[in-house]
Amino acid sequence: MIENQKNALETIISLLKERGASSVVRINVADIVVDERVRLKCRVPLCDSYHRNLMCPPYVPTVAEFREALNRYSMAILLQVSAELEKPYANALSEEVFVPAKKLHELIHFGEKEAFAGGFRFAAGFIGGCCRLCDECVAVDGGTRCRFPFKARPSMEAVGIDVMATAEKVGLSIDAFPISNRVTWTGLILL
Repeated sequence: MIENQKNALETIISLLKERGASSVVRINVADIVVDERVRLKCRVPLCDSYHRNLMCPPYVPTVAEFREALNRYSMAILLQVSAELEKPYANALSEEVFVPAKKLHELIHFGEKEAFAGGFRFAAGFIGGCCRLCDECVAVDGGTRCRFPFKARPSMEAVGIDVMATAEKVGLSIDAFPISNRVTWTGLILL
């Protein structure tokens, strides 16, 4: 990594924290755990975003395609947005659970843009969970042209990233399922 990229990386990490990320760490790509079983969970049981969200399967790269591309990267930024929930999670997900997910999406978009400007020309961002930029994705009605192609980002899970194992591998904790009083959303920016 050249000196100006090193400085850019430090600046990006600092800016992401300033803008609301709970945790931001630089990781080696070797620490990203990819497992076909994660993508399988998009179909078994069938996720409500499968074939209904352009940033989820079957519209995103396969696990094999993602692995091949991942081999071309050496480092990444893993970031999290956590929030306490006003009321404990019940059986139905409330909108409150997704507020931090939207914040994560904004941070991933911002961080990817900053990384590109800082010399990481192949920077690529991935969000946690499905894209929620629109109330309803155009894919629901068979559309294939995203309304926000420069902001929408694929789900980490959709390309086979085991988010929990990856976070644990680099020393980050995840308030996982079942959700109770706190929610944590995790995203990734490949550099």
